[in-house]
Parts: sequence; C-alpha cells; structure tokens
Amino acid sequence: MKKFVLFCFICAATFFYYYTNHTTTDQTQIELPSLHSKNALLLNEKGDVLYEKNADDIIFPASLTKIMTAIVAIEMTTDLQKQTIVKPQTISKFTAQNASMAGFKAGDFVTIEDLLYGTLLASGADATGTLTEAMAGSEEAFVTLMNNKAHELGLNDTHFVNASGLHDPAHVSSVRDISKLFRYAIENPTFYQILTSKSYSTHVPNELTITSSLLTKIPGGEGTILGGKTGYTPEAGLCLASIIEKDDRKYIFVTTNANGQAWTPPFHIEDALTAYDAL
Repeated sequence: MKKFVLFCFICAATFFYYYTNHTTTDQTQIELPSLHSKNALLLNEKGDVLYEKNADDIIFPASLTKIMTAIVAIEMTTDLQKQTIVKPQTISKFTAQNASMAGFKAGDFVTIEDLLYGTLLASGADATGTLTEAMAGSEEAFVTLMNNKAHELGLNDTHFVNASGLHDPAHVSSVRDISKLFRYAIENPTFYQILTSKSYSTHVPNELTITSSLLTKIPGGEGTILGGKTGYTPEAGLCLASIIEKDDRKYIFVTTNANGQAWTPPFHIEDALTAYDAL
C-alpha cells in the first residue's frame, strides 16, 4: 500500500512539474500600461484571455458593427461578382447623417465584393446600405439576420438596430461579445483577406481606390497590426478590433471608449501598439 501511495505521489509531482514548466506564455495574464480605452480584451489564437479591462460593460459598438454586417453578407452570398446599383436615396440618407462613406456614387454598378471592401476597409455607410438591400431587400430585414447570428454565436450583450453602427441607444454590445464575433469572422478566408488588405480598387464602372482606415494610420507599425476594424461615434469613442502578430503568433485585441474624435490622434491604435509591445 505504501508503495502504491508513493507511486501516486511521484506521478502527481511529475505532472505538476511538467505542467508548470511547459505551459506556454500565452496562457499567462500580461500587464499593460494605462490604456486610453475604457474597455479592452486581449486574446491569443486559442481564445485564452491575456488581458481584460471592463470587458463585460455594455458599450456602443459604432462601426465595429460592420464586422457582423460583412460576415453575414459573406455567408449569404454565392457570387462575390454579382452586381447591384447604388441608389440615390442611399447616398442622401447617409450623407444627411454625416456617416463615413467609401466614395460610391448614386447610379454606380458595383459588385458584392466592392461593397464588402467598402464596408470593412473604408467603413462606408454607402457600402453597407447598398449591401444590405442587395442581400436582404432592406436594411431592416438584414438587421434581423444580424441579430439572429448574434444569438447563434452566444453574443448575449449584443443587439443591433442598424448595419452601419450609427448611434442608437438600443444598439449595444460588449468587448467580450465583439471579440467572440471577431474571432469567428476572421476564420472565414474571404473576410480575413478583405480585412487585412491595405487597399482595393473597384472594377465597375469607374475605378475607385478604397484604402484601409486602419493600416494607413499605423506610424511605423508595418507588420505589427495585420488588420482590423475601426469605429467612432461621440457616444462610443474611438474603437478598434485588431489582429496583432508577434513572433509568428496572432492575437486579437478589441478596445472601445478611447477619448478623442475620428480626426484626433488615434488613441485606439496607440493602445493596440501598446499591447503589441507588451506581448
């Protein structure tokens, strides 16, 4: 009996030694300096939480909404080259709301692919408005599909009112929910390719170059942030869902509620670079 107990003790000790000396640093919480963002969540590729700050607070997601808009549209479409037309009322509607625009004009014939790049790279409401009508007949019908997807993914803090992220008191989420959505979306090859592109030129009818609203703002950070989706409204603050790569490992970093405006220093991007330096 004593030999059996000794054997069990040795096995347990061996396991404990192996576990404590062979777990990866990815499973360890890291410390970050003070961030500009009030809400933040850092994950490794496996979904382990490395850092969090008010991750379950209810927040306004602003244009991080377009992550859901894009992935729902991608999963619905069977032909990225299918064409549709940009309607005058779509342009006038979002111009009146001072929404960010990708640069499409009323009467343009565009592909679903064009609109997806306009949605994710330029964060254009002209792109999302046209995309949602092309896919579901109306923005309202498409938003129902977005909320259905949120339920499917277990995003219990999330409710969408529109597809562009324009402010509405009932249009809410949390950075934990956004990180779940973002992890899911980047597993899709089409979504990932678009998100990590620096620019894109439309095919029809006239060439329009769409540039990433994120990658062009990274000061000397080429290769640190692979791609991401920015967002801003006065109520949401500066927001960012980003993919960071360091030492051949990828990480997801989601932040919201950084002070500033769309034209002030990019504090949300500074926070992402801070996380990169701490890894």
